[in-house]
This record gives sequence, C-alpha cells and structure tokens, in this order.
Amino acid sequence: MLRHRPPTPAQRACVDALAPAFDRVAARARAADREGLLSPETWSDLVASGYLRLFHPASLGGAGADGLTLALAMERLASACASAFWTASISTILCGKLLAELCGPRHRARWLPPILAGARIGCFAATERGAGCDPGSYEARARRTVDGWRLSGVKTKISNATTADVAVVLARRDDPERPGLCYAVVDLHKPGVSRRELAKIGLRAMSWGTLEFDDVALDEGDVIVDASVDRTLEVVEWGQLMQAVSALGLAEAALDRARAHALERRAFGRPLAHMQIVHARLADMQVELDAARLLTREAARRRAEGQSVREEVMMAKVYATEMAVRTADRALRILGGAGFCTDSDVERLYRDSLANVPAGLPTDRLRELLGCAALSIDPWSYPPFDWLTPAGLRID
Repeated sequence: MLRHRPPTPAQRACVDALAPAFDRVAARARAADREGLLSPETWSDLVASGYLRLFHPASLGGAGADGLTLALAMERLASACASAFWTASISTILCGKLLAELCGPRHRARWLPPILAGARIGCFAATERGAGCDPGSYEARARRTVDGWRLSGVKTKISNATTADVAVVLARRDDPERPGLCYAVVDLHKPGVSRRELAKIGLRAMSWGTLEFDDVALDEGDVIVDASVDRTLEVVEWGQLMQAVSALGLAEAALDRARAHALERRAFGRPLAHMQIVHARLADMQVELDAARLLTREAARRRAEGQSVREEVMMAKVYATEMAVRTADRALRILGGAGFCTDSDVERLYRDSLANVPAGLPTDRLRELLGCAALSIDPWSYPPFDWLTPAGLRID
C-alpha cells in the first residue's frame, strides 16, 4: 500500500545541504548542453556536495542515506542538470552498486573508493548493436587463457563511455562446456580498449558512446563467472529508479518554467494563467507528477531497505519517464514559440526527458515483464515464432 511519507527534518536538512552546490550546477546547465561537456567546476561541485557517497554504506566509504533522502537528492540534482545527474549517478549508483554487490572484494577495494571520491568514473556496458533487452543474444565474449581471460566485442549506447575509467561488462563466457554470462571488470585504459562518442538528442553534456574490446587481457579474478540474470536485474533496479527520479526532476523543472511563463506572459489584457486551457494543462502536469513521485519515492524507500520491489520499480520507471515527456510537451505548448527556441530551458528539458524512456530496459519491455508476471508467463524464453503453420503454409 502506497503512503505519503513527508520528509523528516533530518532528511530535509541532508538534501538542503546539497542545494548550494546543485544551484551552481543548475546555473551552468544551459552552457553544458550547448557545449556538450560538463565543466570541471560542475564536477567539483558534485564531488564536494557529497552526492556520490550517499548511495553506499559507511563500511564502503559512503554516507548510507535512507531511501527517501536518496530520492529527494536525486530529484533535486536531476532538476538542476540532467546531464550532470546521469553522469554522476551512472557512476556511483549503477556501476557502484554492481561493483559492491556482484563483484569481488578486490574490485570494491580498487574502484569503489575513487568512484565515491569523484576521482574515477564508472559505467555499465551491456547493450550491443544487435542486442539490448535480450542477454541471450549478446556477442561480446570472455575467453579463458593460460594467463587469465581475453575480452572481445563491442558494446554501444553506453552512458559515460568515453569518460569512464572502469566498466562492468556483461559478456558471454566462451566455453562450450559451460556456456553462460559473466561480468568482466575492465580498466578502460588497458591496451585494446577503444571508444567512440555517439551524437544524441538530449543529455548532451553526458558522454554516450561505444566501447570496443579487441582481445583485452584480464586477470583471472577480473571475470566473475556464472553471472545471474536475476541478480543483475536486482542491481539494475537502481538504474530504473535513477531514470524514474530523473524524470521527476525534469518534470518538476518543466512545470516550474511553465507556471512562471503563465504568470508573466500577457495576452488579450490578462496573464496566460487566466486562460482555462492553461489551467487544465498545469493541473494535469501537477496531478501526474505527484502520482509518479508517490510511486517512485515509495519504491526507493523500500529498495533501500532491502525489500523486494521489482514490480514497483518497473511501474515507477514506466509511469514516471513517460509522464515527464508529457509534462515537458505541455510546458512547450504553454510557452508557445518561446518554448521552441533553442535557448529555452523547456526545450532542453524536453530533449533530456526523452532519454529516460528507452534507457536501461525500455518502458515497453518493462510492460512486457509486468504483463508476463501477471499471466505467469516466462518473459525470457519464447518458443520459435511460426507464422506459416497457422496460415496453412510451409517452406519446402
């Protein structure tokens, strides 16, 4: 049962302490989008704020914040600058959680402290040119040798691809006797690693590109065999929460800009805010945002407490990310031609909001997972598709 849980004074104080740094990040957001790069000052502000440490326990060098505090902090940063939010969160939340929960002590000791300190950046490399949601079709291979392992293959559409120092790579184990998936922890400065940036619509200041591994040598301990799809999905829940909260921040920022414009802009002798259609759009924006926020914050709270919330996280990702696109679109309509200008914050927010829908597991795949669970159908194994036999046809 979802319940509204207002932040406690301690939770508000924790997030308010981040606000000055996030305000400075927000002031640079338009320039970051225009230049396609986060400035060193923005990264320094993120590091100094302590944001990178919030998501990990004190035993690993983190601050061990509770779920609602994490949701509040993420939403505040996403509202300030989505590119900065994605860059930092992919590193400390997604890659950091993979290192902490699925990899070995040596990897945690080597990579997690510098990631939390902002001295290193991490990424998660799963998607390939011909494979996204289906791990069974991945072609990147880890091959055992007398000295350890060799990794070959191409991963693409990877956040932080050209700026990261370490990647957790999901690959196939090239072993006919024991086929399956594995995790490879790869120092991206090793020989044989090449990278390429990809152009994109939004999140322009975040790196997004391709990682190519050309027979990259890895130590024996750098490949974790028998990767579990189920365990991977558990950790990737943090990525889905990240995308849902990113959507909340973007929607809140778009609503703020639309509300301000409606109060300032005048037409026919009155502010736009006096027009009934503007009332309706602003109301719809607020209703959907608050509904998404309730679902997402509750999922974040329970996930941080270690509860099983896979379906709640998937629902939050589906609803919040698509809500943000609708909200940004409504804001563009309220701003009219002003929203169509490339120097408009709402134009940038609209482009950034689009990224959350397909990111990670796309919302349509999440709908399929939710539907299969409701119908007790296996969403990972499908019989061969046969459209000929039912039509009375065959191939001789």
